[in-house]
Formats: sequence, C-alpha cells, structure tokens
Amino acid sequence: MPGEVHILKSLVQPREQFGYFRRFNRAEGFFLRFLMICILSAFMTAISYFLSAEHLLNMPIVKEVKLTETKLQASKYLLMVAGGLIGFITPAVVITLMSIVFLPFFREVGFKKLFVLQSIVYCVFLISALIKLPFQGMLHTNEVLSPLSLGVIANYMTNNAFIISLFGFISLFTVWAFYLTYTGLKQASYKSKTYIIAAVSLLYIGFILLSSLTYAMQYGQLTL
Repeated sequence: MPGEVHILKSLVQPREQFGYFRRFNRAEGFFLRFLMICILSAFMTAISYFLSAEHLLNMPIVKEVKLTETKLQASKYLLMVAGGLIGFITPAVVITLMSIVFLPFFREVGFKKLFVLQSIVYCVFLISALIKLPFQGMLHTNEVLSPLSLGVIANYMTNNAFIISLFGFISLFTVWAFYLTYTGLKQASYKSKTYIIAAVSLLYIGFILLSSLTYAMQYGQLTL
C-alpha cells in the first residue's frame, strides 16, 4: 500500500502524518522530497564553507603554502563548491548509516521505513544548521554552537571540548528529533512504548557520546 510522505507536515504534526507508517509498502513522491533535502543540504553547506573560508584559510597548513591574495579569493569559491558537493552527499550517507544502526532494534519496521523516518529527522538538524549560518557569517568560522543549546553556556564555563560538545547536544533540536523518532517508531513498530523509548535513548546517548569524544580528539584533549 503506497503512502505519501509530507516532510514539512511531519515535522510539526508527527502523530497525524506518521499514521500511515505501519501500513505503507512504498512512499509516493519520496524520491523527489529526498532529492530536495540533498539540494538544500548542498546549498547550506556551500554557504557555510564560504562564510567559514577565512578561518579555514588561516590554518597553519594553508599559511605555509603562502597563497597570493588572488588565489586566496579563488580558494573561497573552491571551498564553496567543495562544500556543495559534500553537502549533497552527506544526507544519503548519514541517513543510511542511522537507518542501519536502528535496524537491529527495529527489524519489523524495515530499512525502507527507517530511511524515510530518518530523512524527516535529518531535516531538524538542517533547520539547526540554518539558524547557525548568520553566526558563522559574523564570526567567520564553522565552529559555532547552536544558540538554542546549553553548549553556549558551557563554552563560558569551561575549555573542555568534550563537555562543550556534550552540552551542545542538549538543545531544542535534539528533543525535537528524539520526539519525531519515537513517534514514528511507535506507529511503525509493534514493540512496547518502554522498549522504543529505551532503544532510542540508548542510540541517541551513544551517538552524542561518540560525537563528543571525536570533538575532544580533534582538539587534542583526548588521545587513544
């Protein structure tokens, strides 16, 4: 049985929109909607790279090359193009990986439905990235914390990258994404509410901890 996926409506009315999840075998119009997600991601990432070009081009490895002013300006546009390509591919990679991670816990849902659900959840983080763009423009760096997270407060209290990243995930968008995931799985899965909440919580906490550890390693505050 086909079911039409309304991504924008699903973001604000998940209970009503996810009602078809248990029934549908194929999603009408999903490919075009997913393509739009990829295009939007490409556009936003390209802008992000362009706004952050000054910070990226000030890295020691770039300074050693001693580029001329003309080449530096050209590099900004090359970074923008590279950002667009990366941004176009990123949704497919991230959504596929997240669907694979969720699959062992929700085999009855199936990869296809998990992919549709994770695509909708991914839009939440696109909105978060969109809100950060003006701040990236002002600060000329992509290392910007969401203004709607506790990471901003943590940044003033400590220099520990792990803690800053950890608190950065405590945001309205994480709660929103968690709620969408839970609501979609509650409709698609036959498992109990307790199991769904526990499984989603475990996976989210694992992802947050792994991301924060990676962030700390990037700043040399944690080594293997």
